[in-house]
Amino acid sequence: MELVFYFCISLFAILISCIIFSNSIEWLGAKLNLSHGITGSLLAAVGTALPETIVPLVAIFWGIKRADLINILSGKAETLNSVNQISIGAIIGAPFMLTTVAFFLIGLSSWLYFKTGRRSSVKINMDKTILERDLTFFIISFSLAFLAMFLSHIFHLILGVVMIFIYLLYLYLTIKEETKTEYKGEELHENLDPFILSRIFPMLKPKTPLIIFQLLLSLAFLIFSAHHFVDVIKEVSHHFDLPAFMISLLLTPLATELPEKFNSWMWIRQKKDTLAVGNISGALVFQSTFPVTIGLLFTSWKISSPFSYLTFVFCLISAAIVLFSLKRNKLTYKTFLFSGMFYVIYVFLVFFR
Repeated sequence: MELVFYFCISLFAILISCIIFSNSIEWLGAKLNLSHGITGSLLAAVGTALPETIVPLVAIFWGIKRADLINILSGKAETLNSVNQISIGAIIGAPFMLTTVAFFLIGLSSWLYFKTGRRSSVKINMDKTILERDLTFFIISFSLAFLAMFLSHIFHLILGVVMIFIYLLYLYLTIKEETKTEYKGEELHENLDPFILSRIFPMLKPKTPLIIFQLLLSLAFLIFSAHHFVDVIKEVSHHFDLPAFMISLLLTPLATELPEKFNSWMWIRQKKDTLAVGNISGALVFQSTFPVTIGLLFTSWKISSPFSYLTFVFCLISAAIVLFSLKRNKLTYKTFLFSGMFYVIYVFLVFFR
């Protein structure tokens, strides 16, 4: 019982850290007037995805010995090592959560607001070019990540470089497309939540130095929380005889991914479909490239059970279904609701197989 308590506390600490971190990033972008420009897009993309990347980095490098680091870099990381499995689970878990639960939330919110009359159509009306580009890049990069599971370490090194190149190409095409047309999105200030430190201490005004202070504070708290979370996952895995990979895969993204993705729910309510879906699809591209590169270079990139390959399969099928519906101009809430079934099926198979 004590172990479950510490597990919940550590998970809650990561959740709070992510909320404060995202709040800081949004306010920093607004203060620097970056929401209209390319730099703002990069800040938001990397900034909001950083918490999901922290957990595997902490799991791998916190307190690592020099001999272990040499083994990792030379491709001799232990496949069944709990740190190895926690890291891989956190890396794969983010895209899995986005293509299932996050997509499901898009479908659920649009259906509810359609039924209550807030939305006049069942269709998701968004910039087709953005979603098509994002999902195409995601399917390519995540397919390569899946292929790497069956390859040796030398190919992991090569694909690690390829992943970085893919993301840089994605950034180039995104920037090139953005500079062609005038920005038509919403002012970031319109969607800002209250600055957290100002809510706690009303006398403090959200000026740039204070925003940076809150950002650094949340980042430090996030790293500290992630360290304890990794330790607790090891204990839970050992105590309940459950694979560390499964626990990390299913639970870590709940704290690191979902808080910021609830923004999509509010944007669907405001009929800002491009913001809502693009928030998720843009994160998918980053999560399937940079964190995967970390996994390829610093873990064995092997999972303990072939059953876990289903996570890759479900991610790719879900993304492909959304992309297919988009190309046929039949992208509705039903498509996104259907994506949630893959998460339910996987959880069911994990506990009842």
